[in-house]
Amino acid sequence: MTLVDVSERGSPPRHSFGARLSDLVNPILVREVQQAVKGRVFPWAILLALAASVVIASVVSSEERGVVNGRGVFSAGLATLAPLLLFVVPMQAYNSMRTELRGGIVEQLLMTRLGPGRVLIGKLQAAMVQFLLYVSLLAPLLATSYLLRGVDLPTIAVSLFFAFVACLTATAFAISSAAQAIVPALQAIANLGMAFGLGVATLGAVFAIAGGDYTQLIGALIRSGQLTVTLTAVTLAATVSVTLSWLTARSYLLHTFEDKSSGFRVFLWALPVLVYGWMCVFVERAYWSEVFPSLTVGLLLMGIGFGVFMVTEQRALSPRVRHHVPKGGLTSALAAPLLPGRDRGMLCFTAFALFLLAVGWSFWPQGGLDERGPDLVARVGLMIFAYGLFYLNAGRWLRGLLPETVPGSQAGRVVMPVLLFACIVVPLLVDGLRGGYVGEWHWGHVLNPFWTTVHAVSDRWVDAQPVVLGALVALSIAQVPLWIRGVGEVTRASTALRRR
Repeated sequence: MTLVDVSERGSPPRHSFGARLSDLVNPILVREVQQAVKGRVFPWAILLALAASVVIASVVSSEERGVVNGRGVFSAGLATLAPLLLFVVPMQAYNSMRTELRGGIVEQLLMTRLGPGRVLIGKLQAAMVQFLLYVSLLAPLLATSYLLRGVDLPTIAVSLFFAFVACLTATAFAISSAAQAIVPALQAIANLGMAFGLGVATLGAVFAIAGGDYTQLIGALIRSGQLTVTLTAVTLAATVSVTLSWLTARSYLLHTFEDKSSGFRVFLWALPVLVYGWMCVFVERAYWSEVFPSLTVGLLLMGIGFGVFMVTEQRALSPRVRHHVPKGGLTSALAAPLLPGRDRGMLCFTAFALFLLAVGWSFWPQGGLDERGPDLVARVGLMIFAYGLFYLNAGRWLRGLLPETVPGSQAGRVVMPVLLFACIVVPLLVDGLRGGYVGEWHWGHVLNPFWTTVHAVSDRWVDAQPVVLGALVALSIAQVPLWIRGVGEVTRASTALRRR
């Protein structure tokens, strides 16, 4: 035996290119597709779709020459495809996730090199494989509708794009909902709610397509010249929705001591870049004076939604997160608002809102739908910021009265909407009991953000502006000790790591 033979025998085996390429495929994708194909739902769905195609083809062939309309065939085929993409595929992903959580399969997967992110991405990829299978199943019918005239290729392409976006968004939401329904007593209610929600959405889509409204709407959209703006806006909205669903499901699959918050906070700061970038690239400059204020206020409202979760977290860093903070002193201080903790969450929201105010102050348009349009939206934005700071501070304080546990955080997220509801309804009930009716606005309704905003941004803004600005300054100054405490915890942990 030569030295060459020994070296070749001891060397690792050489795999083919196809074998190495298959290793790159997500194993969850392979397993989910195999389970879906071998399941009972897939054969019946294929059978029913083929039966519907045969029925549609039979009706078309029985029509007299010149009477057949390709638009009707297209609507029938798209109406057949809608239940498969909006109900069957999301419900399969939902049931698959629920089964794995109930049987402990996810915990076994997480013990391997597959992280929660790869598990969720694999499930979404498997759903998109089913999307391609169902679309290819009805592709001959859609192609026939084009040959029969009455529908053009852009309409078919745009419809398939909307179908893909709707299927992906619904599936991501279903997977996220399955990951959140971890309480055994609520699983039956969650299953019923998911089936009901997807069923209502599916029926609405089927009726809109079958009634012809959808085809007319797509035709008007293509002729209007706003097709690119609409498609990119839908893509952006779907990206935000799918990313939020993915982050939410991932947070429920992570260990309790893992960092579940930084992903949400980074994504919150990425939203202005995405939204304003979309406006600059795809929206005509003539419409910026109308779009920019609405986008800014919308981002501020989304920031408040994120803030509800940030200020109801546990206050201190977990042991695992404490050992993974940045080691640099300046880096750790700058990264502090992105790390878990309700004090740092309050800092993250306030910095985000101030950033939006700075952007709005620099680029707020002069003019719009009318002379006072942008000014009115600016007033509404300031009111939203003031009430957001107030209620988030109140929620953070109430969260401090609850135990420093995960159930305490979940209870805090329930208490905040209850607090807002009470501040709105109780003064109305008092007015009704005292006077028999609800009269004009008075200071007892100052905690009602909706009525007070409408009251303040009208002609009384001259009197309300000093009060609003004073409240913003006072609420911001009151948070300074919290910011120092939150950042100080991170910098101390970073110092301890450097000393090791």
